[in-house]
Amino acid sequence: MVGSELELVFNLQCLQKKSARKRFRRSILDDWPECAYCGRHNPTTLDHVVPRAGGGKHTRNNLIGACGACNLEKSDSPWFEWYRSQIFWTLVRENKILKWINQVDPNSTPPIWTQQANQEILALPLPDGMSLVNL
Repeated sequence: MVGSELELVFNLQCLQKKSARKRFRRSILDDWPECAYCGRHNPTTLDHVVPRAGGGKHTRNNLIGACGACNLEKSDSPWFEWYRSQIFWTLVRENKILKWINQVDPNSTPPIWTQQANQEILALPLPDGMSLVNL
C-alpha cells in the first residue's frame, strides 16, 4: 500500500515526482472501481474526504475515487453531512468510506493506550523500544 506520493520517491520506487504522482493516484483509483459516493463506474477524480481547505491531508486514507460530478458538488463540504443528504446515499458505501478513512497506515505504529494501577498510560513506539508516559 502506498501512503503518499513522496513515499514512492523516497523509497526509490519512482525516480520522478510526476511518475510517483501518477502511480499514487492509480493505486487509489484501482481500489475504487466505482465512485465512492454515487456508485458510477470508473471514477476519474480523487476526492479529499476531509477537504484540504478544512485541514485534510493529501494522504491515501483521505483520498477516495469519485466521479467528477460528486467531487465538484461536494466541494469543501463535510463529507458525512453532504453524503447523507444525497438521494444516492447508501449505508454500504458509507461504511466502505468509513473503513477506508480509518485504515491504519502500515508504516506507522499507533500509540497504545492502556491502564496500569488505575492510571492511564500512553505507550509510544520509538525506534529503540517503547516509551511509557503517565497521564
